[in-house]
Formats: sequence, C-alpha cells, structure tokens
Amino acid sequence: MHLLTPTDLTRAQIEKLFARANEIVNGATARVTSQRVAVARCNPHIPFPIAIEATLRDAGADVISIAPARTLEEIARAINAANANVVLFSHPQTDSAGEIAARIAAPLLNAGDGANENPVRALMDAYAMYMLKGDLQNLRIGILGNLKFAAEAHSLARVLGMFEPRLSFITPAALSMPYDLTDQVRLTAYEVEETNDLAATLRKTDVLYLANIDAARVEKKIFDKQKNFYTLTPETVADAKEGLVILGDWDGAENLLAPARPVVERAARAMLLTLCKASDR
Repeated sequence: MHLLTPTDLTRAQIEKLFARANEIVNGATARVTSQRVAVARCNPHIPFPIAIEATLRDAGADVISIAPARTLEEIARAINAANANVVLFSHPQTDSAGEIAARIAAPLLNAGDGANENPVRALMDAYAMYMLKGDLQNLRIGILGNLKFAAEAHSLARVLGMFEPRLSFITPAALSMPYDLTDQVRLTAYEVEETNDLAATLRKTDVLYLANIDAARVEKKIFDKQKNFYTLTPETVADAKEGLVILGDWDGAENLLAPARPVVERAARAMLLTLCKASDR
C-alpha cells in the first residue's frame, strides 16, 4: 500500500505502527535484511532527525540510491529498474508522490512532496511525542512556525488530529496552516486554535513542535518579513508550562531541541524500520 498522506491510515493502524516501533525501541530485532529499499530523495531541503540511508544499511537493508532526474517519468523508470520492495521518496514538486506512485510497482512511502505532505516524518515525530509523554490524546500540542509551506507540519497535524488532542497552530498569518487542512483536522481533534501569541500558548502547552521558517521553502517576500517573527531562546520558554518538551527543526534553537534529541532519534529509527517492514510487498 502506498503511504501518500496520513489519511491513508486509520488511527488503529497508526497505533499498530507505534506498537511495533515500541518493540524495536525495547530491543526487538530490527533487521530488514530481506528488503531492497529504493531511496529517491530528490528534495535535500526536507529535514529528518536521522541519516535515512545509513540507518537502513545498518539494519541490513539493500539500499538503492536513485539519483535526481529531470522528470518524474525518469525517476519512476529508475525506481522500477531497481526492483525494490519499498520506495522512500521526496521531491520539491507538490503532489509528485501521487504521480510517482501511479507509475511504479513497489509501495511508496512519501517523505515529502513539495509543500503537500510528509507522512514519514510526521509518524516519526508523533511517535517521538508518544515516547516522551506516553500519550497523545490528553495533550496540548503546539506547532510553531512555517505551517503554510512545511509538508511535515501538514502531515503531523493530520496524524495528531486522529488522537483527539488539543492543538495550537502558532504562526503569523502569512505562514498559517492551509484553511482546508485546518478544517479537516477540526473534525477529529478535540480542539484546534490558531494564534500568533507564543508566550501565552507556551503557558498551557505540553509539547512544542518547531517547523523551521527557512529560506529554501518559504517564498522570499514572506521569508524576508517573517524570518525574525519568533526568536527562540531559553528566555522564550522560561515561563512555559512545567514539563514542556520541544522537538522539530529550527535554525539557532539547537539548545532547546537538545534535551529531546536522543528520544527523537530512537523514535525516528524505529518508525523508519517499522514502515519499511510494513510496506514490504
């Protein structure tokens, strides 16, 4: 089955992925020696908390790197020629994952198609939140920053919404979450608020996810105006709710992200291997 968007999964299926990832984190064998994984990462600007190809090779997978090509048709031909069991795909063109999936035989895991969706990263991050807090449903989770153009933020909102949490989308208006996506998440989440007031939101937030406002993925005229809208320092979170955990990506905020980093990396590894194994054709 292709994984193009989180809505390709049900909450029950995501919970099963979490359960298998738990087994890996707790020491179960995570070898994928029977797997041929084609990695077509054609968008270098999409961040991940781990080195994807090295992680797969360390677990025994036969990794076939697909070089970026000029057209989606050429990428699809290269993927089919690799005769892979599963494909990990990213590309700067919006909706490119669906176009590639229609042209290939192997199951495709969408690791970011432009400003559309990135369910692979979203599942990694949602599982990291689960590991850090032991729950998703009874949390207030804030997603901060580039909510308009960050595919990982779009998919994370969809995943989290299935678990009925309280969600805060924290961003200036020019970088707000797409309206149709927000409306869809409101159908399942317990509460969704949209705000640009970070200080007030931090006083009630259990988990803060950072979606970097970066020049590579934000339109230049918006980036130039909004790049300094939020400055994240230890002083920023001094009055935050006790127990706040912070994860995601944000230039210059490495000190805030460092406490959760070991858990985030373990979660990402376990989820990556779980997805590749579950998608084996």
